[in-house]
Amino acid sequence: MIFINYDSTDAAFHFSVEDFFMRFIKSEDPILMLWQTESSVMLGNNQIISAEIDVEFANKRGINIVRRSSGGGAIYTDPGTLLYTYIQPKSEEAKTHMNETAKKIINALSKFDVTAERVGRNDILVDGKKISGLAQHSTGSMICTHGSLLYDTDIDILSNVLIANEEKLIPKGIASIRSRVTNIRPYLNVDHTIEEFKEMLKDELLKDVEYNTYQLSTDDLSKVNSLYNEKYGNESWNFRANSQ
Repeated sequence: MIFINYDSTDAAFHFSVEDFFMRFIKSEDPILMLWQTESSVMLGNNQIISAEIDVEFANKRGINIVRRSSGGGAIYTDPGTLLYTYIQPKSEEAKTHMNETAKKIINALSKFDVTAERVGRNDILVDGKKISGLAQHSTGSMICTHGSLLYDTDIDILSNVLIANEEKLIPKGIASIRSRVTNIRPYLNVDHTIEEFKEMLKDELLKDVEYNTYQLSTDDLSKVNSLYNEKYGNESWNFRANSQ
């Protein structure tokens, strides 16, 4: 296992790092990233901004808008959110990698006495409310499965910046996005800061696993910066008008 940890809170940087490892490293060993962001909305690859985000609200609040390569819905993240990434060779069907990643997260949470369950293809729920969503994309022989964990996320801002999909909410009797999501922190028997929780999660995910921490070299960072400038940090990618 290779572990990657960088202090950057720029979501576009972390997407660039993911892409770098998929394009240039192609490690036979699985790669784990744990990361955080400043206040951001992350669009799925094919989503249209105006249908998913209250852009005026985002601009007033200084919320970054970025687009990932994976599909799925728009999510809000902030310093109270923890994100995880698994990158590995595509040896099985995509859903198998999704299942394995979800199981690892659920099992880790159980060690903190948080009972979580997988619902549908992409969601992990606690007490019937979403605390994590997963998404995937692949490049060549590599596949990336990543997701967010609502630990101490500002749910009020999340609810205001994301536009509710009424077709999904109404048939389930759900009044709003706010009533559909929750944070992990209130469910812990012992309170922890997100920094403490991140270390606890890291220890649990890497328990009984031999791993090395990878440091990006100057050449690596040059490639990451190219991906950032050409794609993930570029407005032509993040703000494209139409889905592709």
